[in-house]
Amino acid sequence: MTTLSMLEALVQRCESEQLNLSGAIQSFGALIRIDSKSGTVTHVSSNLADFIGTNPAKTLGQKLETLNILPVASLEALPDQPGRRLRVDSVAEFLGGRVDVLAIRGLDFILIEIERSAAPSAPIPVQQLQSPLLSVPYDDDEVMEHHNMLVQAFQTVTGYDRVMIYRFQEDWSGEVISEATTKALGSYLGLRFPASDIPAIARNLYILNPCRMIPDATAQPVPLLGLGDVPADLAWSDLRSVSPVHLEYLNHMGVGASFSVPIRVTGKLWGLVACHSLKPHLLSHDQRSACVSLTNAYSLGLTSHFAGRRIQSLDSLDRRIEKILEALAQHEDPLDGIDKMKDQLMEAMAAQGFAMAIGNDVVITGEAPDLDGMGLIDDWFLNESRDTVVISDHLDDLFHGQVVLLAVVSGMVAIKARSLRSGWVRFYWFRPALAQEVAWAGNPNKPVVEKAGVVMLSPRRSFEKWIEVKSGFSRPWTNDERMTAARFRNTLLQWL
Repeated sequence: MTTLSMLEALVQRCESEQLNLSGAIQSFGALIRIDSKSGTVTHVSSNLADFIGTNPAKTLGQKLETLNILPVASLEALPDQPGRRLRVDSVAEFLGGRVDVLAIRGLDFILIEIERSAAPSAPIPVQQLQSPLLSVPYDDDEVMEHHNMLVQAFQTVTGYDRVMIYRFQEDWSGEVISEATTKALGSYLGLRFPASDIPAIARNLYILNPCRMIPDATAQPVPLLGLGDVPADLAWSDLRSVSPVHLEYLNHMGVGASFSVPIRVTGKLWGLVACHSLKPHLLSHDQRSACVSLTNAYSLGLTSHFAGRRIQSLDSLDRRIEKILEALAQHEDPLDGIDKMKDQLMEAMAAQGFAMAIGNDVVITGEAPDLDGMGLIDDWFLNESRDTVVISDHLDDLFHGQVVLLAVVSGMVAIKARSLRSGWVRFYWFRPALAQEVAWAGNPNKPVVEKAGVVMLSPRRSFEKWIEVKSGFSRPWTNDERMTAARFRNTLLQWL
């Protein structure tokens, strides 16, 4: 197996790791799993005695009411939907201290998570911190201020050494777009992290849970005891143990504790608020809840901003597209109108070249392929591509080895629509290659190591700024430009 295929296989293995079936929890709490139908305890963490003085092995098979942790009737208020939660603070006193209980609904079970009640502290000014986050930012400067307000609020509530907003890109790599940190730490602001740093399985768990805390990255996991061999599903658990690979990753970053809250925009994972502490750092339920509330307020403001901008953009975009197509329609042969409308056509997609083809005829303008190059592209788009919209910033993927063509253009947007009179009508926008520098937090290529005869991935050991120079790529097409291409084709269908 080649080094490349070995790396791909290892990444795939890492992506498929079943984190929710780890069979262990973190040591800052204890866990009891109850079967919803029978009401009996099927799994329990081996540290239960440290929290409520009860022998964990003797707890298995018992009913919840025999444990005297909380009134069973209180669980009636727990909603039926998986993932819903019911928090009961300071419910009882065990071993000289009170405990907090969090009940979490699973598919056919209930998880009972037990933590020691936090010592009384000053009230968290949640409303004061939340109010400005509910405002809708107007422009890019206000969006940046919106980001900064959130990280500063998090630092106030958590006391963590570093707080970052980590925004996911289309390929699931991430970039730090806002940061509050101490002077002793370096900055990750503006640096990119590869998608494999937060694999798909971990991203899916962020969708299910309001937050994720690792208060001590050096603590040993606590195993679960069970009635059978089937592991407990910990997908919705706050206490779920941490992947050894992630712990090694935190160690390489010099992180002693972490806390993160998912940022959702229109129901999708948009980013994370990621917090790092150099030393172990435990947050209370109140601190965690405050951070979730702050993030929800921030997300509302951000979602409203994006929605408003989208409405304005669509309205303006539709008018511009209709104006262009109406101008072309004034000519008996629309190709005759390209010379007059070429600037508007290229401006619509921020492109440097444009071509339009109907039947066997084509008009080319700007920095675009010559007739031979257009013939190559047009033949592929008509006869090989099933897509009616094709967008690429790396044409080498589609026309590998076509040196003459790729020397002129590297990016392309192509749309086609069928006319009863003229057949397929094709529009093409082009961009030349543009050398790009991507600033990564360390070399994004994960090293392959061997431990005890087993080949495995190792988290990178350096997070110093590492510059990747990308060649053969055009400037990437933005989401707005991709939307423009789709709207252009829809309007073209009506025009035809």
